[in-house]
Amino acid sequence: MGFISSIGNGIDGLVNIYSPQRALNRKISRLKLEKLKNFKKRSAQYAAAKTTRLTGIWSPTEASVNDIIGASSSAVRARIRQLVRDFPYFSNALNKICEYSVGTGITFQSRIRTPDDKLDKKAILQVEDAFNFWADEADIAGKLHYYEMMELAKRQDVENGEFLIIKRATSRAGRYLPFALQMLEPDSMTNVNTRAASKANVVDQGIEYNISTGQLVAYHFNDPNSWGKPMRVKAENVIHGYQSLRPGQLRGISPFAPAVLVTHDLNDYMDAEIDAAKMASKYLAFVKADPMGRQIGLEDDEDDSDKKIETLQNAIIEYLNPGQDITIATNPRPGDNFTPFVKLVLCMVSVTTGVPYELLSGDYGGLNYSVTRTGRNDFSHALRPISVRHIRHYCQKTIQPFMNVAVFEDKLHFPKYFTNPIPYLRSEWQPPGMEPVDPLRESKAQIDQVTKGLRSPQEIVKARGRDLEDVYREIAAAKKLAEEYGLTFEEVSTALANNPAAVAGGEDETKALMIELLDKLEN
Repeated sequence: MGFISSIGNGIDGLVNIYSPQRALNRKISRLKLEKLKNFKKRSAQYAAAKTTRLTGIWSPTEASVNDIIGASSSAVRARIRQLVRDFPYFSNALNKICEYSVGTGITFQSRIRTPDDKLDKKAILQVEDAFNFWADEADIAGKLHYYEMMELAKRQDVENGEFLIIKRATSRAGRYLPFALQMLEPDSMTNVNTRAASKANVVDQGIEYNISTGQLVAYHFNDPNSWGKPMRVKAENVIHGYQSLRPGQLRGISPFAPAVLVTHDLNDYMDAEIDAAKMASKYLAFVKADPMGRQIGLEDDEDDSDKKIETLQNAIIEYLNPGQDITIATNPRPGDNFTPFVKLVLCMVSVTTGVPYELLSGDYGGLNYSVTRTGRNDFSHALRPISVRHIRHYCQKTIQPFMNVAVFEDKLHFPKYFTNPIPYLRSEWQPPGMEPVDPLRESKAQIDQVTKGLRSPQEIVKARGRDLEDVYREIAAAKKLAEEYGLTFEEVSTALANNPAAVAGGEDETKALMIELLDKLEN
């Protein structure tokens, strides 16, 4: 209570002693004034913050991001895992994100340069050969290739909201390098029986950090034997990848979280509709009879008058007694609204997961080139930050310790590496690309852009997940192989190049073009 309010209350008390009526009037006036002030405050609010009869008691509790994630992550992870296991569309959404953002691996390419700023092919070959040797044994368990671990890390990132990798040293005989990676589930982090190394540090959700700066200090993991003290690992030896949504965030949450409830409801609805259709399909016909009518049977014997019909044979003609009637059962399940409703919900799931509806559902009906191209472009743009974040959180944080150990173990001969490692760490990571919707149409447009200086060949090749140098090397090898067999590379028929519709114009045109192409190869 402020000083002015205290004085006002004191005056009201004095007035009340001498004139209760005047004191009451003063109190009513002050209440009206306070109500007016509150009304003005509410009028100045954003509409989204107002409480009306339409919003009801919608008053979400505001808490820190770490409190919200800490209270929700376990249940969210369990539910998403269950939906991925049991609901095809959710599983497909996860698979598509991993396939298009990582695929068979975001390919590593060294880009070391000479002092005159040219690619140092000798050093590049040395680094890439060493990396390929180590990639086969990157998993400390000896089960997964480096690129398989990369895909699993992305799967963990999408399904659980985060992935965990510990950088380990191993002395197992026969290894190329004594450096390996160990992947752990996010569930392995714990607060139980943990203790911060300093009074300036706090342990929250298994992560020890400096409370004043937010700098990560260590990670605490469950004891694998489930009986000892938690395992404390320095933060510099842990790779923890997740998408930060708010400042100070310590743990990740799955991007699929907003779709959990609506997907669970859709799963229940589809199960109920399928069960109803199965039950309805079990009924073939219903017999209607008045109280004096007989049950209808396959035989008309009087002794079998009480026998109820269970099956019908083909081409039976049944003569009914008066008062009897047969109604063939109809099965209206699923109803007319089933398909559009499922499509609506899947569109909601598509918006949440970022996977186009057609890829998510497998429904490609009614698509044309323009719609497909637009959807492909949108999906490509949405995947770009996903792939870049994975490069930063997984690729770059594993390649540097690999280089450190490889140089230290003298597998790579770079005497000046530890003086300045930056030139030797230059690299490119090539995510998987997408094939064009209409290769011929898009290739013509790309060629036109290259000739006019609007795009580079490298950009076009990278969009398909390839490296231009590899493409040229393959073309050179193909030309050399063709020469060995007495063949030459020639342009395809201008009719085929300039009029691709002629290929689909009829069988005769297709045969003629093929004969023309074969004649050129033979001559």
